[in-house]
Amino acid sequence: MKKAGIILLVLFTGAWLFITNMHYQGLNSIQNIAGYYNGILGLESTSSGKELSLHKTGAEARIFIDTLGIPHIYGEKAEDAAYAIGYMHARDRYFQMELTAHTAAGQLAAMLGEPGIASDKHWQVFDLAAKADHYLDSLKATQPDLYQYLKAYERGVNDYISQEPATKRDPLYAIWHYTPHPWKASNIFLIQWYMSYQLAFYDDYINRQEILDKLPDTVRQLLYPVDPGNKLAAITGDKATPLASPTEKAVVSLFHANSTNNYHAQEFNRSLGSNNWVMDSSHTASGEVFLCNDLHLQLTSPNILYELHFSWPGIQEYGYSIPGVPLILTGHNENVAWGITNGGWDVTEQYLLKINPDKPDQYWLDGKWQTMTEKKSVIHVKDGQDENHTTQYTVFGPLVKKDSLAYALLWHPARSCDAVAAFWKLMQCHDWNSFREALRHYDYPSQNFAYADVKGNIGMICAGKMPLKPAGYSGGLLDGTVAPRFQYIDFDSLPAAYNPSKGYLFSANQAPETGHHYYSSRWFDDLYRPARINEMLADNRKFDREQVREMQLDIKDLSADELKTLLQKYYPDKKLSDNWEMMRNWDGVLSPDNKSSVFFMFFRRAARIVSNEIAKDIHVRSSLRFDQFMNFLLADSKMPYAGASLDSRAYFEKIVKTADSLFVVLNKPVKANPYVFHVQQMTYLPGFQVDVNDVGGSDNTINVNYGAHPVIRTLVQINGGAIQSWMVNATGQTGRLNDRNYFQQFVSWKKNELHPTQFNKKPEALQAITERIHLTN
Repeated sequence: MKKAGIILLVLFTGAWLFITNMHYQGLNSIQNIAGYYNGILGLESTSSGKELSLHKTGAEARIFIDTLGIPHIYGEKAEDAAYAIGYMHARDRYFQMELTAHTAAGQLAAMLGEPGIASDKHWQVFDLAAKADHYLDSLKATQPDLYQYLKAYERGVNDYISQEPATKRDPLYAIWHYTPHPWKASNIFLIQWYMSYQLAFYDDYINRQEILDKLPDTVRQLLYPVDPGNKLAAITGDKATPLASPTEKAVVSLFHANSTNNYHAQEFNRSLGSNNWVMDSSHTASGEVFLCNDLHLQLTSPNILYELHFSWPGIQEYGYSIPGVPLILTGHNENVAWGITNGGWDVTEQYLLKINPDKPDQYWLDGKWQTMTEKKSVIHVKDGQDENHTTQYTVFGPLVKKDSLAYALLWHPARSCDAVAAFWKLMQCHDWNSFREALRHYDYPSQNFAYADVKGNIGMICAGKMPLKPAGYSGGLLDGTVAPRFQYIDFDSLPAAYNPSKGYLFSANQAPETGHHYYSSRWFDDLYRPARINEMLADNRKFDREQVREMQLDIKDLSADELKTLLQKYYPDKKLSDNWEMMRNWDGVLSPDNKSSVFFMFFRRAARIVSNEIAKDIHVRSSLRFDQFMNFLLADSKMPYAGASLDSRAYFEKIVKTADSLFVVLNKPVKANPYVFHVQQMTYLPGFQVDVNDVGGSDNTINVNYGAHPVIRTLVQINGGAIQSWMVNATGQTGRLNDRNYFQQFVSWKKNELHPTQFNKKPEALQAITERIHLTN
């Protein structure tokens, strides 16, 4: 018996040593993670609460850090401030910076191990790391001031990283068994490409082609409409004569009536977007101008944005940056404020190729066979074997093969990287004309820029580099037998408005304009949110700051009004279940603790199920988007098609029954409320997520909480020639799990308790400062 016990003890000890020393999915071993001296238990917070002087830095700057961890930076010149920004970005978010840059460079597996391989396979075909280096070098001649600014930022980052003791390193380095690597100034362009990918890389063109090929116009317009035909475009009114589109073949054909679509499109988070609106003094209680911005992105901890204030002679700016980018993306200087929303333009193109059956490395182009080029690449895998890959390229871009389908991928953002220079110029703008000129060469991702200035003017520019499409193009594949033209809509023909007569402007990812140029075929994805913003701005009330703040929290879903219309249309007298009868009088406010709001989400689930059934009935892969489906249900159609009837009434009756069934089966106390969501740690470490169950809203409400969330909110007030602002970050300033500022603003974010920013040109006016860092030459 004693011998058996000893054997069991030895086996248990051996198993424990094996498990605690094993590296799983790129993570460090449990023993090393938990180790007191080198693991996370021995790590210290970076927040010292003291005054620190650093000498021989090559910079003259002072950094004042307040109780929220927000740095206020005062430099003697631009390069000094850039150095200090780099120092603070590295201190609070360096793991995030490396993670983002490694992703876009196709080097994520070198950082995370096996979990990064799939990402690297996708990204390496764009060869962005080499392009970033080349672009940085070109700035030496074209924009030497920006070049020096970025190089100073690089020095600030690397000086912090090289001097940081291992005991103060971000815990994620210990958890992921990785050591910080030096920063390159060119990584800023990798971050721009990363954001362009998150906001502007679509993979739904083959599925759209199936709809174009298989369905007659009447069915397409009924089920898959493209143009909402309303007046809620970001910019309305007359514009200059549109440019002529190229005359290439407008449509290619891929599917016949009985063919099967096996293409698995890459999912895109359609809740990504944002809100901004700006109102002039005619809409406000005391003659102010208000500008608001909520950025709807994937909410992780930390979120991708970082609050920042910096100043040097002639410049003072406040707002949100992305760590790795020493510029303000949304915020203000002393003269101008701006806010951004995603344009969602079609800047990804897939060209259907004709491949030589005898020589599969050739494709038909401009009347002859062309040979593809090849490039070999290596994916370096931490704690694993390197993987070698070969990519074939056409004049359009890399070749993609899916079963018998071959197409070339042209992602226009990979061809230029001018947004960084645009934000650099935006920093220095002082009026509408300089604002426009700053955005003249802005490229990707397309954004809608709301504008306000200290003289009370307001405006909006839909900015970006939009490729011209063939006449009649409607979102499918393009003809890969004709060489690309690489023509773009001229900046002066892009939608813009200045001091409109209605006194306000807004964007919520809706169409930038109607009828002048093709921008996308997805404008039926976001109808209710812009309609709600317009409804609130157009009701002739005089807003004060508190009402504007409350508007950012609005969770009324206008689709609820259409649901009540459907109930009245199809069941005017018939009594339904108690749940449905309750919906007849519901106000459409999506409070998480309201029974009507909960049942409404089961209606949304039922609509998705029935929408999928319709797609199967008509033999296409793409189901209807919710906005499209509601449009179809309201049409009261009985269109015959494919031996059946596209009967709006019948499908709504099915939704009614399905929602009742789902509510009975799924709405149990043990089950999660449909409004619960999880804020995941940035690398999705298990056990580090935060559950949220007290925030309402949907993808249709101003306060978006469905798939994406408002990761930051800003409110800018201009009155008497002065700018004031209030902001909140969903999580907080730092990405370090052991820092006191980690998740610090989360409770305030849920309630939209915006903190007043300290936009002070003199550091003596700052309050609640807990740390001071003095950088000297």
